[in-house]
Amino acid sequence: MSTTIQVEENTLRLLKLLKEHFGVHTYNEAIEKMAKKGFRQKSMYGFLGKMDRKEILKGLRDKHDRF
Repeated sequence: MSTTIQVEENTLRLLKLLKEHFGVHTYNEAIEKMAKKGFRQKSMYGFLGKMDRKEILKGLRDKHDRF
C-alpha cells in the first residue's frame, strides 16, 4: 500500500542524498535504512580491552577523595 506524504524542499533534498548514500532505489528504502541504523545499539563488549576489573578500578578513586 502506498501513501503520499508532504515534505519541504530541504527534506526532499536530504532524502535524495540518503538514497544515494545508501545505494537504494526508493525513498522508502532510504527511510527504512536510516531508521534501522538509528535504532541499532552498538555493543560495548571489548571496549576496555583485556584489562581485568581490579586494574580498571585501581585509579578510579584516590585516597583524598574518600570521606
